[in-house]
Amino acid sequence: MRVFRIILLFGALFVLPVLFPELASGIVLEEIIDKVQGVYKGTKDFKAEFIQESIIKSIDKTEVSKGKIYFKNPGKLRWDYDVPDRQEIVTDGKTLWMYVPQDRQVMINKLSDVYQSNTSTFFLFGMGDLKRDFYIHLVKPDSNDVEKGYILKLTPKESQPNISELFLLIDKATFQVIETYFYDFYENFIRIKFKNAVINRGLSDSLFVFTIPKGVEVLEAPQMFEEQ
Repeated sequence: MRVFRIILLFGALFVLPVLFPELASGIVLEEIIDKVQGVYKGTKDFKAEFIQESIIKSIDKTEVSKGKIYFKNPGKLRWDYDVPDRQEIVTDGKTLWMYVPQDRQVMINKLSDVYQSNTSTFFLFGMGDLKRDFYIHLVKPDSNDVEKGYILKLTPKESQPNISELFLLIDKATFQVIETYFYDFYENFIRIKFKNAVINRGLSDSLFVFTIPKGVEVLEAPQMFEEQ
């Protein structure tokens, strides 16, 4: 079975060196958090292009994937991978479909069965609260990120099997998440960058419903996230 590039089950062990309560510009962590949360509360829908860099530890290989992401609040999400091969990950907030066209297989599951108590997923789905769900620190950016924005390190307040820490790069002007990076459960490093974002343009609900093509094998496999 092909490994899906699903990024919703965040698992992170990545630690940057220095934490500090206030930036030279005077903006404090509390203000950044409130602005980021405000952006998400005001976002009815969102679409963007993404580039995902995955460093696979077990085979010491770096893979770069590209595609488009669509989000509609609350709970609807679609990831369309175009490069290096097509994959579709779609949820209407209740059902999760994962489809690899070249394998002619689609996996189906209830979203609630897959992501129980995953607070990082709740936030990305527009249903979470940063201050309620995470311990948050402002992290000193490296030389490549210092001009881009603020880096937040999120640690879930409730222990979870698939996440330790998650890092968000926040745009200084818009307070949107423009990049995220983490280590997954298998210690693979994943970095995802978003670009050309468009917000509140009235995305259709039909984007978040997957129609199973004829002749495709349908699988229901909760263990799909444990296979490599």
